[in-house]
Amino acid sequence: MHVSSELRSAAGKVSNFALWRRIMGYLRPYRNLAIFAFIGLIFSSALAVLIPRVLREVIDNGIKAGDNSFLLAAGLLIVGLGVLRGAAGFVFRYFGERLSHYITYDMRNQLYDKVQNLPFSYHDKAQTGTLITVAISDVDEVQRYFAYGLIDGLNTLLLIIGAAALMLTANVPLAIVAFVPLIPLAFLSFRFVNEVDPRWRAIMERLQKLGNQLQESVIGAQVVRAFARERHEVEKFGAQNDQLYEEQISLVRRWALFLPLSAYLVTLSLGAVLLVGGLLADAGMAGVTVGLIVSFNAYVLLLGQPIRFIGFVIILTTQAITSSRRIFEIMDAPITISDAPDAPPMPPIKGDVRFENVSFRYEPALPLTLKNINLEAKSGEVIALLGLTGSGKSTLVSLIPRFYEVSEGRVTIDGIDVRAVQLDSLRRQIGIVLQESLLFSASIRENIAYGRPEAPLEEVIAAAKAANAHDFITEFPDGYETRVGERGVTVSGGQRQRIAIARALLIDPRILILDDSTSSVDTRTEYLIQEALERLMEGRTTFIIAQRLTTVQKADQILVIANGEIVERGTHTDLLAQGGRYAEIYRLQLQDQERMRREMLATGGLVEQKGH
Repeated sequence: MHVSSELRSAAGKVSNFALWRRIMGYLRPYRNLAIFAFIGLIFSSALAVLIPRVLREVIDNGIKAGDNSFLLAAGLLIVGLGVLRGAAGFVFRYFGERLSHYITYDMRNQLYDKVQNLPFSYHDKAQTGTLITVAISDVDEVQRYFAYGLIDGLNTLLLIIGAAALMLTANVPLAIVAFVPLIPLAFLSFRFVNEVDPRWRAIMERLQKLGNQLQESVIGAQVVRAFARERHEVEKFGAQNDQLYEEQISLVRRWALFLPLSAYLVTLSLGAVLLVGGLLADAGMAGVTVGLIVSFNAYVLLLGQPIRFIGFVIILTTQAITSSRRIFEIMDAPITISDAPDAPPMPPIKGDVRFENVSFRYEPALPLTLKNINLEAKSGEVIALLGLTGSGKSTLVSLIPRFYEVSEGRVTIDGIDVRAVQLDSLRRQIGIVLQESLLFSASIRENIAYGRPEAPLEEVIAAAKAANAHDFITEFPDGYETRVGERGVTVSGGQRQRIAIARALLIDPRILILDDSTSSVDTRTEYLIQEALERLMEGRTTFIIAQRLTTVQKADQILVIANGEIVERGTHTDLLAQGGRYAEIYRLQLQDQERMRREMLATGGLVEQKGH
């Protein structure tokens, strides 16, 4: 993920232990569940290590002595212990699983909340595919740790301690014989983890790259097909997928080597216990009995799986720590734009906007994007911004709702610094139509009412009519309940733009920002939208970024932006008279638009549409 070098560096310095402690902190709200799971775990482990002890008594005191009543009682005891162990196992597994899902539920909510509140500057650099991978796959890794790594790890620890203690208590020489092959098994498990951990991290990084590439190719599907680059994209994805396959196979090879070798060491321990124990029993030495040998074999089998599982537990732990590092990189990303302490809500806006010596840069190391901007827009005025792509027009209007924070100077509304009031109360009074009008996978009505979900249908329809969207909406079979596809792909660009305009108008803003809002509509539709907007702009302060003459020439102020500076300002007539940059733009780009508009008016095309 593209995050700032400072943030990534800071995240890299956090120790694995500190990350583990932070993960464990998510247990605090669910102490009771954790206690129930731990109690069940203790009982399950205790009953597991008691069963071999009962087997020893059955063989030594029941079978050898021919005491049938003892055998019956012992058999019933073993069955009872088995039932109790099953019940205890259910308790720790059920509560452990619930605990893991509660924790990841909280973690995903916190992560989503943080992503929603991160500033635009963060999203400018972050890759969507990576954010999705972190929110889904990495959080799943944390869930697996709590469900299996932590619970089964504690179970493994308790079984090893309990079984080893009972073996040493029963017979030290035979216990040492049993432990000799199991000690290398423990070291083998740790070595296996050290080899697997970097490979697993590489797999996770590869999955992130695949997710990013898939997300880009889906969003850019039209471009891919337009340039007939399907084969190239398939080959590029296939190359990444091949590397993922090789990394996964490398991991599988180590599993394939570890599992039989660990099984062999367990078998070696069993053989050693049988051989040495048999010899000692025949010689009548060290108090070894047949029952003791059988119980030791049961203990070895009981220990073998946990010791082999140590590697798996450590893998789950390291995977969770690796994933948590990425999760906390996002959670710890600074929210550079937030409410000031005890910031009051923004009072109802009249619409006077001032830029006072405003400069802005996206990053401290980057050059200024805006330089010493001074402007005053009085309530009800229309301010048009004109300039080449990258000149700073969109950045300038983005400072009004505090999408970005000024680097120098200040932006005020009605004399109030926008940094001194609550963000929500500020933004709710500003209507915005961005360059790319995104619609959600919902009905047209829900999209228009996004800023005011409680708005009655009559007001939604009024906003749609004002944006010249009502006619085409009613042509759909389901009208305002028509559902649009992902990102609004089932409606045209012009329709999507008009729905977005209606969405902004429905909140009845005192300040209106139209960022190239008519760029996706034809001249006739633009005229109708502009005619409606003229009525709706009355009494509102409106900032328009546009290249269309009909928008620019009616503005109260026209600002020509170049290299982040206002190089010309005035009305359409004044700027044409000056013969400067605006006049040049007019001659090169806008004169033809005006001639076309006059021709359409002469033919009656616009008048006919106006009557709709």
